[in-house]
Amino acid sequence: MNLKSSRHTSAALGAAAGVVALVVLPASTAAASPVFDGASRGPTAAVAIQGALEDAQVTAQSVGFYGACTIVGEPQVFEVFNDPNHGHTFRAQVQATCEQ
Repeated sequence: MNLKSSRHTSAALGAAAGVVALVVLPASTAAASPVFDGASRGPTAAVAIQGALEDAQVTAQSVGFYGACTIVGEPQVFEVFNDPNHGHTFRAQVQATCEQ
């Protein structure tokens, strides 16, 4: 392995990471809320998603964000056919931002 080439590659990757951090940092500080995770299960996908959003709201309220919450991105939904306690069920995970 050529150490000189390795150092140049490391320096280039470090510089690229610094540029990405500078671009991402202002965007994250401008956001009104951190992102909160929520998870739930239910007999349908819609019920599981709603429960996951409510779970994220409870988490947000625990740190002072009592306003309305909005789902960020797409909810993740998993269909389970052989849950030992509930049989056929859906599990969902969402990320949400909430107003203060």
